[in-house]
Amino acid sequence: MNKLAEYIVKFRVIIFFVFVALMVVSVFLSFKVKVNYDLSSYLPKSVSSTIAIEKMGEEFEQAVPNTEVGYPVRNLAEGLAMKEKLQSLDFVDEVLWIDDQLDLAIPLELQDKKFVEGFLKGGIALFQLTIADDVDVQEALSELEELVGEEGYIRGEVVEESFMQRAVSSEMTTIIAFMVPVALIILLLLTRSWVEPILFLLVISAGVLINMGLNSFATDVSFITQAVSSVLQLAVSMDYAIFLLHRFGDYREEGMEPKEAMRQAIVKSFAPINASALTTLFGFLALIFMRFSIGKDLGLVLARGVVISLITVFLLLPAFALLSYKLIDKTTHRSLLPSFKGFSRVVTRIAIPVVILALLLAVPAYLGQKSNDFLYGGGKYPKESRAGSDVAFLRDTFGDNMQMALLVPRGEWATEQKLVKELKAQPEMKTVIGYVNMVGTGVPIDLLPERVISPLVSQNYSRIVLIADSPEESPETFELAERLRTIIDNAYPEGDTHLAGANVVLLDMKTTITHDLTIVNGLAILAIFLVIMVTFRSLVIPIVLVLTIELAVWINLSVPYITGTPLVFIGYLVISTVQLGATVDYGILMTQHYLDHRKVMSRKDASIMTIQTVAGSIIPPAIILSVAGYLLYIISSLQVVKEIGHVLGRGALLSLLIVLIVLPNLLYVCDRAIEKTTWKLRMLPDRPLSSLEELFENEVA
Repeated sequence: MNKLAEYIVKFRVIIFFVFVALMVVSVFLSFKVKVNYDLSSYLPKSVSSTIAIEKMGEEFEQAVPNTEVGYPVRNLAEGLAMKEKLQSLDFVDEVLWIDDQLDLAIPLELQDKKFVEGFLKGGIALFQLTIADDVDVQEALSELEELVGEEGYIRGEVVEESFMQRAVSSEMTTIIAFMVPVALIILLLLTRSWVEPILFLLVISAGVLINMGLNSFATDVSFITQAVSSVLQLAVSMDYAIFLLHRFGDYREEGMEPKEAMRQAIVKSFAPINASALTTLFGFLALIFMRFSIGKDLGLVLARGVVISLITVFLLLPAFALLSYKLIDKTTHRSLLPSFKGFSRVVTRIAIPVVILALLLAVPAYLGQKSNDFLYGGGKYPKESRAGSDVAFLRDTFGDNMQMALLVPRGEWATEQKLVKELKAQPEMKTVIGYVNMVGTGVPIDLLPERVISPLVSQNYSRIVLIADSPEESPETFELAERLRTIIDNAYPEGDTHLAGANVVLLDMKTTITHDLTIVNGLAILAIFLVIMVTFRSLVIPIVLVLTIELAVWINLSVPYITGTPLVFIGYLVISTVQLGATVDYGILMTQHYLDHRKVMSRKDASIMTIQTVAGSIIPPAIILSVAGYLLYIISSLQVVKEIGHVLGRGALLSLLIVLIVLPNLLYVCDRAIEKTTWKLRMLPDRPLSSLEELFENEVA
């Protein structure tokens, strides 16, 4: 390590210019990143909804209707005219309306009221559109909005994806624009120099920028990854830079020459920073074992970000610091952080009650976070947006239209007729359109025009379009999907049926993710336990730290359960790993200082001194992480991103409090067990000195 540190110091100028070049290239590459907004594409290929979508694409040009357009009409003629205009759009594969099943020569008053009101109600005609998957949704939505004008209403996938694209491209820039100066202000107030914070942000931002550029080499990244990874990488890795530069400053204060001080700082910081980075890294890497592959997408980008930040801190930060140390010296100032003397003494006086309270909280917090209600989709639109107002109007007028498509074996007309009748009998079902009830079996199929047959019958399957009055996501939605699958399986016990739709996708997503959760959490905790065990060469220390980590995470994630608020599952997953990584960083630093102090102090004095020593190092990154979270919450219009931010902001503060209050007392209570189970650890016999001042006097003497 000494040799590596020497090379880093020696070639600091070359390293500086190499990173500058990498940053310039990364700026250009970042504009080429392809973003995936379709959460269903991350489901395993083996789940039934994925198979159904693939099979439908093979057999039919038309997919599941995915967009709805509402437009005011005075009569059927105006409705038919608008349908023709919609059908003429290049990106529209199919338009379904009232004329596709009803004979318009018969007065609507004499026909099925439930069916009619699914397409025409209150002077508004509702058209079911199937928009091709490979279109530019921004352009498609613009054309639709231009066609229907201000008096029209649009909802569905094209609106959802377009909204997400706009939000990710515009809001993330805004979040970063706020994040950097806020982080700078926090660091300026809480560090020892006016220049140090600028170095921190430049170094970490360089790592973030390089990671963003590398995303361009992937096939695509999810919109969630694109939205949160940069902010999370910046916030999570900030403490690496703070710790290294603080070490450099400490050695300079001891009178070392700058190059030697930096060399020593690199050598002494390497192990603890690497241990912190490894625990965070393994927490993120656990995500790649999810069958729901958005975990792999997010986990790899964040894990790579940790590695890049680590490399950047050990290579670029020394170059920056050695080039600017004179400026650092000229701009030193007193930190606004208190000494924490009074706080540390109060905390240590209540060690036993704190530990008991922590243990009592652990069980209900664990059970609470396990009992959360989850949302698996992307969430809702802001009410003030056009998307939000259009969705609200169409829901009030027509209800929640859940669009589905079903494939059944071709030619079994009697079975298909019976199935269609049973599907129409379901209380939520508004529309069932298939060959047997739209065309009928009286006319030989070979005599019918292709344009009539192609949307309904392929070489192997009949296609049935279903529209149900059911929200996209709710317990009732999942129950409907399961009930429909049961009805279909009973009608065709030999199988070869395929049901597709947003509710079916979300049901499969729920099933897949529930299975993933146990694996991811288990692997993350196991990996972190092993890293801590190897780092400290101890059996009890990993138990103490993991308990501290999980307590902070459990309390944070039990809040939605206590408040009765559903939690977006992606947010739950991200926070579980990010907060875990952040908390363990603070915990490792706290534990290392406690062990160092215990070599020369009693356990009580070591606890007091550890809090005083460590508080100043972990408070800035914790506050920055919390601010990053709340900026996501305040600025983003995407519900899933807002929730990630809200839970992250709260979790960072909880982690800070748990590490500052609970961990020192756990170390105090478990002191003897730690000594007995830690290899070659020798602590001072626990005979407290009369005061810390006496200790310092003895050291000086």
